[in-house]
Amino acid sequence: MAAAQFVTALNFEAEFELLSLSAMSTQVGAVKKGGLIFVRNGKLKMHPEIYDHLSLISISSICAGSIYLHGLDKIAAEIVNLPYSDGLLNLEGAEEDYMAFKRLCSPVSRFFLIQAKKVQWSAILSTFRFLMMEGIWEVVSYVAEAISQADADVLSCMQLLEKMQKEKWYPEFCSSLKTFHASRYPLSKVKLESELPEMA
Repeated sequence: MAAAQFVTALNFEAEFELLSLSAMSTQVGAVKKGGLIFVRNGKLKMHPEIYDHLSLISISSICAGSIYLHGLDKIAAEIVNLPYSDGLLNLEGAEEDYMAFKRLCSPVSRFFLIQAKKVQWSAILSTFRFLMMEGIWEVVSYVAEAISQADADVLSCMQLLEKMQKEKWYPEFCSSLKTFHASRYPLSKVKLESELPEMA
C-alpha cells in the first residue's frame, strides 16, 4: 500500500517533497501504521488539482490492496462494472486513507459543482487505470520489495529514487507518468463526469 502511494505520488513530485516510506509493522501489543511521509510545497496555493493529486495518492493504497487481493486480471475484467459493483475495493487496513480520500474529494466536488460520489469514483477509476498501465504494477512491486528488504523501519524516498533511476525500466516508467498526467489534467467538469454513468 505504501509502495503504491509512493509510485502514484511520483506523478506530482514537483508539488511534494517525498521524505520516507515504511511498511505497516506490528510491534508488541500495537500496530504501527506505515505509509508514505511527504510534505506539500507550502508556496503552492491549494487549488482543485492539488486536492485531486492528494486524493489519488490516498486512494492508491486501497486500489493497490484490491489488486493484490483479487489480481490484475480480475480487476481489469471487473473495472467496467464500477461504480455499481464496489465489492472490489479492499478497505482492510486502509480505512484512514479512505476517509482522507473522501475529505480530499470534497473541495473538487464543490469547485466543479459535481456530486461528491462522482468525483470519488472518477478518482478511483483513474487510479486503477494508472496502476494497470504497462509496467506500473511491476514498479509498485519493486518498491514494495525495497521496503521489505530495508535495513531500517523507514526507507528514504531519495535513496529509493536513486536506485530506481539505475534500473533499465526507469525511462519507460517516466514516460508512463507523463502519459497518465496528460490523461487526467487539466481537470475539468467534462473530464470528471465523462466516464461515469448517471448515479442516483
